[in-house]
Amino acid sequence: MLVLLMTAGCKRVRTELDTYLIAAHELWGFEGAALVAWNGHVVLSSGYGTAFLPTGEPNTPHTKFFIGSITKQFTAAAILKLNEQGLVDLHAPISRYLPEYPRPNGDRITIHHLLTHTSGTPEYAQDLAVVLRRTQPMLPAELMSRFAGRPLEFEPGTRFKYSNSGYIVLGAIIERVSGQSYEAYLHRRIFKPAGMISSGYARREAGLPERAEGYTLGDERRLVSAIPLHFSVLHSAGALYSTVEDMLKWNNALHSHEVLDQQSLDFMFTAHAGNYGYGWFVDTLWGTRHAYHGGFLDGFNVYIDDWEWMGDRLCIVVFSNDDDAPVRKIARGLAAILRGRKHDFPVKKTPVAVDSGILAEYEGMYDRTDSSRQTVIARRGRLYAQVDDQPREMLHAQAPDTFFFDLDNTRTITFIRDAQHNVVALTVYDDGSFTQATRTTAGASERLPGADSIPLDPIACAEYVGTYQLDEDIHPGFYLTVICQGNRLIAQATSTEAIELWPRGTDEFSHIDVDLTLTFIRDADSRVSGCALRMGRETIAGVRIR
Repeated sequence: MLVLLMTAGCKRVRTELDTYLIAAHELWGFEGAALVAWNGHVVLSSGYGTAFLPTGEPNTPHTKFFIGSITKQFTAAAILKLNEQGLVDLHAPISRYLPEYPRPNGDRITIHHLLTHTSGTPEYAQDLAVVLRRTQPMLPAELMSRFAGRPLEFEPGTRFKYSNSGYIVLGAIIERVSGQSYEAYLHRRIFKPAGMISSGYARREAGLPERAEGYTLGDERRLVSAIPLHFSVLHSAGALYSTVEDMLKWNNALHSHEVLDQQSLDFMFTAHAGNYGYGWFVDTLWGTRHAYHGGFLDGFNVYIDDWEWMGDRLCIVVFSNDDDAPVRKIARGLAAILRGRKHDFPVKKTPVAVDSGILAEYEGMYDRTDSSRQTVIARRGRLYAQVDDQPREMLHAQAPDTFFFDLDNTRTITFIRDAQHNVVALTVYDDGSFTQATRTTAGASERLPGADSIPLDPIACAEYVGTYQLDEDIHPGFYLTVICQGNRLIAQATSTEAIELWPRGTDEFSHIDVDLTLTFIRDADSRVSGCALRMGRETIAGVRIR
């Protein structure tokens, strides 16, 4: 990178970076801001697209974005600061600081386990009750009650599994030990020393000048406002906001020891299981160490990358208020430009038509060489792919047996056939690398919403119409409303967006983009009297009240 900057000139480099980002805005749906800095000095800092659609207010380097899980590096820094002050021991059990935390879990889990996602603590963010209530305030103690007493998923320290729950507990420890709120401690010990005057704890009800509104893709690929979740539900795992320029201040403050000493930095950037340090993933790419982290929440997708090689440092920040933008790929593209590496440049592709019968030939489960599982399903003339429990993605035909991804058209899936013309495998291309997968099960998978061969007529649909009280003992005043629009079943829980559900069996419906199933319960007279709403492994029962 240093050679490129010296020989080509900073202006030329900035132009190349900007050209790439403009293309990402036009072809990858990137709405946001980006910053590139070399050794702490800005090479590019610019906004792209719109911060607030109704007024057309543009994104700028000063626009405030909600940063989701990038919050975790600030939570980790706060814990390390308390460790520097001798107030916490990183290897002490959490029961030392939260004696009310249920045992034996509180005695088995250490702060180090929480920081490195090796505690085995169940994930609260997948708890259906929390998902449905994410627009309502929830106290940290209430969040912890959803997982603290549950059995651990594995022995602490033996495995890596990303856990928002662990960082909620860390927030509680910060507040208990410091005697201050999480927000106040971060402001005093992190943001103020780093000069981060445009960062803080997010609150939608408070006025926040130059804040970006969060958007997601709706019907016909139009941007629509995302669900306005309540940030108390994310707290110390994801409730902060910042700007790309403030993130550079944060990066500079870290490396100049204005916030943490060298020992704390060593702790933060030492990789453990899953290549995770304290609040950062730490890995090697192109022979270079780099630390990175993303953040995703309704309406926002953000990423920070910290590179270090040959005595130079490179900081890349990409914030988007369109949550479908491929911010990680964009950040890697910027790094590749500066390193003189090959990278995928955003391009325009026009889908070709494929008969729905051919799409059905690709359906099935595929075991990938990276130990994950790829599911492919055809539905209503469209093809979808999903890796494990990640979000489902729509595919578009590019050529016979080759498809590109809807939200990142440089990623492709190519299906491989045998001598009898049967689909037996697939290859995924992404940014210069290939992942192979062998087909293990043919046909539509039960993991995904059922095939569209089950009709729903208006008369049958009307049987489900009504209001259902959901889990009154745990969530009083929380309801599910079901209506019919022709032969379409629409469901809406209190304070959440309405969603369309598709029939997958008798009295059973599911969502095409989310692992969510709604099953209606009938009484002895075969009348619908209740429901069971399932997401992942969590189920909430409901009673029909009208």
